[in-house]
Amino acid sequence: MNKYSEIKKDSPIIIDTCIFMVGIEKRQTNPDYSLEKMKQNWMNDVLSYFENIKLHEIVYKELDSDTRKIIDDYVGKNIEIVSDKDLFDKDPEYMRIFNEIHDHPLMYAPFSKTKNQGEVRSLAYACYYNIPLFSSRDTDACDVCNEIEDLNKITLVGFETMIAIAYKTGTDREKRKALKALYKEFCSPKIRQGAIPKTLGEFLGEGD
Repeated sequence: MNKYSEIKKDSPIIIDTCIFMVGIEKRQTNPDYSLEKMKQNWMNDVLSYFENIKLHEIVYKELDSDTRKIIDDYVGKNIEIVSDKDLFDKDPEYMRIFNEIHDHPLMYAPFSKTKNQGEVRSLAYACYYNIPLFSSRDTDACDVCNEIEDLNKITLVGFETMIAIAYKTGTDREKRKALKALYKEFCSPKIRQGAIPKTLGEFLGEGD
């Protein structure tokens, strides 16, 4: 989805692990990518913007302890940690959806019990409970949404949209500059594909 303004803040959204892991490879070496900076520049704004956020318990467990602490500030308010324990191996319809996603060539990982499980469980949960929005940077997960008919009703919310939401919530010049840099660096695959504009300004419809 390119038009961030079309996303209703009260629509339920389930968020994948990779959204919270942006810049993690540079977190310890570059202060611009520190978790505190990410929290200041976009996490707090995004987590405050949506009124009904779901995180699958597997996604929550995949996060490092410091990121979980940020999430914990919103749990019980607008974030709910959800589980499929009552459905897994018990509900035929849930298992049909789960297996369809799990066995897709882009998700199937026969030699690992944990690989892609956050994406698979989140998508299966979203589909079963009709959660309309799924946020991820994982291109395989996004492709799976487009290729599995049951998932076609789920709208993909990319990191570019999260940045746009953060950008529009404040007017601090340094923060906006940082968000523009994040857009160019971490949305570059979609930019190269021509899926989104080259700059955050163009994405927002404000020009460069």
